[in-house]
Amino acid sequence: MEQENKQENRFEETMIEGRNAVLEAFRSGKTVDKLFVLDGCQDGPVKTITREAKKQNTIIHYVAKERLDQLSETGKHQGVIAQAAAYRYAEVEDMLKLAEEEDPFLILLDNIEDPHNLGAIIRTANLAGAHGVIIPKRRAVGLTSTVAKTSAGALNYTPVAKVTNISATIEELKERGLW
Repeated sequence: MEQENKQENRFEETMIEGRNAVLEAFRSGKTVDKLFVLDGCQDGPVKTITREAKKQNTIIHYVAKERLDQLSETGKHQGVIAQAAAYRYAEVEDMLKLAEEEDPFLILLDNIEDPHNLGAIIRTANLAGAHGVIIPKRRAVGLTSTVAKTSAGALNYTPVAKVTNISATIEELKERGLW
């Protein structure tokens, strides 16, 4: 049963290339951290993709063709590449529910841009008994395969939430009595 839960949280890929593949990733509910779009490309399918990205508050970067070619693994990006999370993100509420019987122990991070550092912190949080790790949406690395590998499996047991505003999240937690 535990093995099934581990596999349920894992996504198959982290980079999604091509207009149809990216659009379907958004429509299927896959967590997309960043969307890279060819600068100046404004045709119908690309507008649809950027509209879906905005609905999900995905960070959109308009980049030159050279940057897309550099990011592309297949060479067939069609002007769009989505960077999806390697694992599903949790919600802060989920972490608080985990701690119903005891005082919540949450770790809040800001500006962690190295995936190796984030993986090591998640591993340490798991060993310390934390109920979860909270990271900001911007200026921080997401849950990549490198983070998963560096965490040495702890990512399967330690929920990670990605929030838009870390300061607002801190204030909300304070209002709930957490310090």
